[in-house]
Amino acid sequence: MDKFFASESSLIESLSEFMRKLNDEESALVVVEGVRDARALREAGYDGELFMLCHKNNVLTLEETAIGFKKIILLLDNDREGKKLSERTRKILRGRVNIDTFYQRELLPASKGKIRHVEELAPYAQRLAHHV
Repeated sequence: MDKFFASESSLIESLSEFMRKLNDEESALVVVEGVRDARALREAGYDGELFMLCHKNNVLTLEETAIGFKKIILLLDNDREGKKLSERTRKILRGRVNIDTFYQRELLPASKGKIRHVEELAPYAQRLAHHV
């Protein structure tokens, strides 16, 4: 049982560090796929600007929005659809805005392999918000 709590504690600390780094980004716009992703990030303590690539928001709208930011952080899901959307977004915006995919690549290792979809932060959100 102690091993479980140590493992869970390590996971929360790792995710907290991930969220702190994300919050420390200056003049950045974080792009997620949808409402559940945005809600999970907010509940986990993210306090920066968000853009959802869903509903009526598309890559062209993102390009217009991105003008006011130093960089665009793609934080899309680590599944086939998320990777496809990430690649398409990078191709369209290449050379027009500074695109950062570090956090998208880092979420899976930061979560010790537990989180492939941004919305999966939700179960940890309350504990993370206290650490961020």
